[in-house]
Amino acid sequence: MKSVFLKSIALTLTVTLTSGFAMAQQQTVSKASPQMEAVKVATKQMIDQGFGAKFDGSTDPFHLRQIIEMAQEYLAIEPNVEITPVVMGGIEGELQTPQGARDDAILIYIHGGGMICGNAKASRGYASALAGESKFPVYTLTYRLAPEHKFPAGLDDCFAFYKAVISKHPGKPVFLLGESAGAYYTLVTAMKARDNGVKMPAAIFPYSPLIDLSGALNRRRAATHDFTITEEGMKWMGDLYCQPEDQKNPYASPYYDDLHGMPPTFLAWDQSETLAADSEEVVKKLLEQGTECYFKAYPDCFHAFALTGRGTPESYEVMRNTINFIEAHINK
Repeated sequence: MKSVFLKSIALTLTVTLTSGFAMAQQQTVSKASPQMEAVKVATKQMIDQGFGAKFDGSTDPFHLRQIIEMAQEYLAIEPNVEITPVVMGGIEGELQTPQGARDDAILIYIHGGGMICGNAKASRGYASALAGESKFPVYTLTYRLAPEHKFPAGLDDCFAFYKAVISKHPGKPVFLLGESAGAYYTLVTAMKARDNGVKMPAAIFPYSPLIDLSGALNRRRAATHDFTITEEGMKWMGDLYCQPEDQKNPYASPYYDDLHGMPPTFLAWDQSETLAADSEEVVKKLLEQGTECYFKAYPDCFHAFALTGRGTPESYEVMRNTINFIEAHINK
């Protein structure tokens, strides 16, 4: 029964992706597109049926992990993209290599999932689409998850993987991308590189990042509109991910870092998501530091909607602008 339901949802999303592709040409939208509304309906249906991700603290984290990874198995994988298992810095992952791949840059995509869900295999849908659209090779990784492995285990894995990639590809610019928890890891991996004298990413792309596990940020303005993450869910994730005494550590909550010395940064988020305040705070800090920062808040989407890829005008705009930003920073 689960399999039939998930396949039907995957078909809904695939039809949306196909019909939305021709229209998704970097449009500026003032409200959610019909394609976005269709994806939101499908996503809400998955959540209501118990097959989608809702981080509100009401679900056993291991059950949540299971249903998310099961759902992600049905996402389409881009054709003409070769997937190769890799081990980088002792961390398992995959390399997505598109046909006719470019050799002037490397991408690392770090999956989200509240620091408790996901792996490289479950990242194939978005990572292969990004590789196919951009023609850049894309690495993904399987970092350790909470609650079995608390902070800083996941960060240590991401940093080790990043260092191994830049060592394997000397002289090539490496770009870091991620959504939600992956956006958090994108930020803190760059911070670790900054603080340890390691070559910095050429640019970073934290879509809908979470930057505070301590409860210091006021997220109430948008929290009532988010059907995927609640304020209670944020506290739940924070307690699963790290000990209370670590929640103000800047590597656990980048809110407590001034974000000095960061690379060029591209952010995209939904105006009505619980974590909108996190993105706004990152932009504020980066602009105060004089860091190059491109950002856009989209109306009436959903948390981490960028993963919809080609499926909506909004997410396709994010994907194309991401690629344009990468191309603009390859030789910087």
